[in-house]
Amino acid sequence: MFFFNRNNKKNEKSKPQQLSAAPEVKKDVLINDYVGRLKDRDNYRALYLSTSKLSEANQKYLSRQSLVETFDVVSAKGEGEIFGLPNDDMVIIYNKKMEEEILACLIKVHYIFHDDPLIKDSFDLEKVGFVTYYDLDGRFQSAIDNAMKAAAEQSFSALRKKTSTDKTSEWRIVKPQVKKLRRELTPALLGKIQKALSMTDFASLIRRQSVCAIIGKSSPQVLFDEAYVAISDLRDMLLPDLDFTANPWLFLALAGTLDKRVLEHVSQHDDGALTSNFSLNLNVSTILSDEFLAFDDGINTATRSTIVLELQLVDIFSDIKAYMLAKTFAQYRGYKICIDGITVDKLKYINRQNLDADLIKIIWHPSFMDVIHEDKHFMDYVNRAERAKMILCRVDDPAAVEVGNSLGINMYQGFYIQRLLNSLPDKTIYSLR
Repeated sequence: MFFFNRNNKKNEKSKPQQLSAAPEVKKDVLINDYVGRLKDRDNYRALYLSTSKLSEANQKYLSRQSLVETFDVVSAKGEGEIFGLPNDDMVIIYNKKMEEEILACLIKVHYIFHDDPLIKDSFDLEKVGFVTYYDLDGRFQSAIDNAMKAAAEQSFSALRKKTSTDKTSEWRIVKPQVKKLRRELTPALLGKIQKALSMTDFASLIRRQSVCAIIGKSSPQVLFDEAYVAISDLRDMLLPDLDFTANPWLFLALAGTLDKRVLEHVSQHDDGALTSNFSLNLNVSTILSDEFLAFDDGINTATRSTIVLELQLVDIFSDIKAYMLAKTFAQYRGYKICIDGITVDKLKYINRQNLDADLIKIIWHPSFMDVIHEDKHFMDYVNRAERAKMILCRVDDPAAVEVGNSLGINMYQGFYIQRLLNSLPDKTIYSLR
């Protein structure tokens, strides 16, 4: 991420900032990584759809999802993958044995855009103006590099034009990124998934990850274990070609179903580890449901204070009144409340005390240091949230712990923390009471 700042002082006339040449764009990682992991690369081809070249009318009404659904036979059969470039072009990498299926997909594309000048009067599917085939070689890599470079230059050009008239104090260029594309969740598919979940052995889907205390170079000490369902595991088991999280509202509905199954599983006490010192990631509505009341009835009164209920930030602010009601009820019963899903740049908007939460989770990201350096008030936000109440999560490397310790944060969660924990001969549980 590249930052361009202009500091405007009061009573001082601002001058438009002159931006230098566009920053150099690194090669795309996602496609390179996928191609690099193919064991039989010679058996694969790439189909490049230059949808950015379609007529203005077709681009206006173009639904990338309709194209994803057209070609999802590739990813559904595990014989390829679909990628979206930052200029809205698409790349389908597929096994050559899927050639007939690809041609069938192109017939549908030809039908959708039949009136476009690039397609009109063209009867050779492999020579349509916006369709290009590549072997997975240097020529293909050059095509991807050129698309990435063009997207960066377009973004930079738009920013440069805007800075000549707008006096905003901070500008940001977001580095172009390739995205893996899947079909989005729909209400009809949600209903099928919910029905399937009612008949699924849920024990196999439950994962656990520890929240630990680490001070300096000390060994991690477990505070509690988060019990959760890995969405990637669920997707791979049910519908590998579907993106469960693309529609946030449908995903919240799915999360509600998962919540109730998790509560049911924990209430059965089949797993002896889930009796105290654990957390559950729930929807606000779930805490107000009959299923939670049934769960609460089965929890020992003395251990409720060791159980943390984690609520997502987006869910909280979608209905703040419902959150306050659910939070008050849960805390009255003895549970602790943790606000999850806070990115480092959103910390300044969150007042933990006003929301009356016991803990908050901050998501680690490589841009963490950028935000700290750019915002001179960042430490004020940390002080307001109280370090002793903060958990740094999604910690995948040692640098996160070093940064967290420098801020006075002592609670961590993530794959790196789990690796440290697993390397110890045994682990000690420290109660949150």
